[in-house]
Amino acid sequence: MDIVGLSETRRPGIGETSSGGYTYYWSGMSNGHRVRGVAIGISSKLQPSVVEVTPVDERIMRVRMKHTLSFMSLVAVYASTEVCETEEKEMFYTKLNSVLDQCPPRDTLIVLGDFNATTGTVRDGYALCVGPHGSGTRDINSSHLLNFARSRRLIIAGSWYQRPELHRWTWYSNARGVAKEIDHILVSTRWMILQNCRVYRNAEFFAADHRLVATLKLHVKSRRISRCNHTVFHLEKLKDLTCAHEYAVAVSNRFDVLGALEDPVELWDMAM
Repeated sequence: MDIVGLSETRRPGIGETSSGGYTYYWSGMSNGHRVRGVAIGISSKLQPSVVEVTPVDERIMRVRMKHTLSFMSLVAVYASTEVCETEEKEMFYTKLNSVLDQCPPRDTLIVLGDFNATTGTVRDGYALCVGPHGSGTRDINSSHLLNFARSRRLIIAGSWYQRPELHRWTWYSNARGVAKEIDHILVSTRWMILQNCRVYRNAEFFAADHRLVATLKLHVKSRRISRCNHTVFHLEKLKDLTCAHEYAVAVSNRFDVLGALEDPVELWDMAM
């Protein structure tokens, strides 16, 4: 995996660190408390493509990268749980929309993380963002997620692929015997880059419940500075009569060396 979104990292403040072939950028609580938190991990291969890192708060952060066609904005999220107050949920999505408003319009958007929401199985009104393989029963958090995805023209990747339950559920409660699909990867509909999305039980990132992996076809490359040499003509110097005369003499002498030019019509007739 080249890009990883992490939720509930419990790491306070903001910063970056390198480990195991990845650079991790994180955003957590500003008061030092070890709760919530999000992070984005970029492989060493793609790290030179990172052009901007924007920590927002303990629930949202953005990393912008260069790819062959344009730029890509990755937004990691950790949404409020269903038991949180309505005001807190609405504030989260208001802030998330504000972050996406700041992304340049041509950026490829990928929003990933723990949304604490299922999609439900009914697509009425949301057929453009929810595929035929949604799961769970809708609740208030589901409505927030679906309305957000629809308004932003983002598809919920996992809902478009039929998978066995083992490769679907991203959250388990052993105590209650409950399994849900509450982690999601949302992708721009502008770019047909999504190839697959499923849960891997052996994904190598930590011992977390959430192991959702999407395969995207998008070539990302490092920024390179063009080193082409261009000839610059200072035409304004020809306004000086002395300079203009010297230039005319130099051009005349150069063509005198070439001798008489052959008639192109004669050359064509000879070739025929």
